[in-house]
Amino acid sequence: MAYPFGGHPTFAQYLGWAKGQGCGIKQGIIHDDVGRPYNITLITSPSGGHYIDIGTQHNDRLAPTTIARLDRRLGVKSPWFSVDIEDDD
Repeated sequence: MAYPFGGHPTFAQYLGWAKGQGCGIKQGIIHDDVGRPYNITLITSPSGGHYIDIGTQHNDRLAPTTIARLDRRLGVKSPWFSVDIEDDD
């Protein structure tokens, strides 16, 4: 991210943090109806929350609204800046 903005974590950084909080991470590949592959990630939290992501690469940076959505669905509060939009599900 460019100055003065930044500090947005990559998906891999978020996954590493979530794992450190006790979340389970399962990853795999699925194919659409014409055979194109997509990354799929299932994150489960100790409190029972879960999040399924399709297509996000490990080096993709997460927007503040995405961080808020992940935090809300997993029932956690990550250390990164987030902006929660109630109706984004």
